[in-house]
Amino acid sequence: MLSNGKIVIQSDLKKIIQDQKFLSISEDWRVEAFRNIMTCLEDNAFPCFFGRNACRKNSLRFAFIGEKKTIVEMVGALTEFTQSIANTELEDRLYSPLLIVFKENEFKKLTDEHDFAWNRIQEMHDHDISPWPKTIPTETDNSEWSFCFGGVELFINVSCPSHTQLKSRNLGRHVVFVINPREHFDVLASHKTPKGRNIREKIRHRVDSYNGGIVPAELGFYGDSDNLEWKQYILNEHDSNSRSRCPLHIQKKENSL
Repeated sequence: MLSNGKIVIQSDLKKIIQDQKFLSISEDWRVEAFRNIMTCLEDNAFPCFFGRNACRKNSLRFAFIGEKKTIVEMVGALTEFTQSIANTELEDRLYSPLLIVFKENEFKKLTDEHDFAWNRIQEMHDHDISPWPKTIPTETDNSEWSFCFGGVELFINVSCPSHTQLKSRNLGRHVVFVINPREHFDVLASHKTPKGRNIREKIRHRVDSYNGGIVPAELGFYGDSDNLEWKQYILNEHDSNSRSRCPLHIQKKENSL
């Protein structure tokens, strides 16, 4: 059975759906959301090689978050994810991002979805019981800043239903966080190597094609002096507010549920 706040691997999720295909689960919002996401990632034109590769490997991880216990379920899933990272060899988890899928989708416009997403990310930080890593600055306008949870540096790619220009940031009818340990990008597409830079350029060309000629100006390389990670988490287009400052408030002190 599907349970909110618990991580389920893509291959197992498919089996759950298939085993219960004649039951009411076929009308479950989580099944609909999963099918939406699969439709996007299975499209040959979808720009992210890494996401498509993980999809083909059936190694995506999903966590579905309801509307009543949002914080508890979200933090529980992220805790489970970061703990698994610590206990899994790097090469065995390169193509296993966590997709956090939120049930709430009664938004009027893209700005509302973005505000919702920033609030959820802030709650992740506020309820992280691990101390902020000493090697990562807390100032979001520092090019070496990245979001951390459980002592792990993470990259959060936020997709929203109201993205129309940036189709690459739309995975269906629900807000979806695609979360990867940031070190995975250093291994798969490091900006320090010709191969890594070439892969990133290919992805940007695919983004351009998939979005009808639009490549977000915010996309950059971690550590570059003119790059800010937080600007890449949630991308702006028409009907959304362009933020000059990151809305997150990062503290070094420990917090708990």
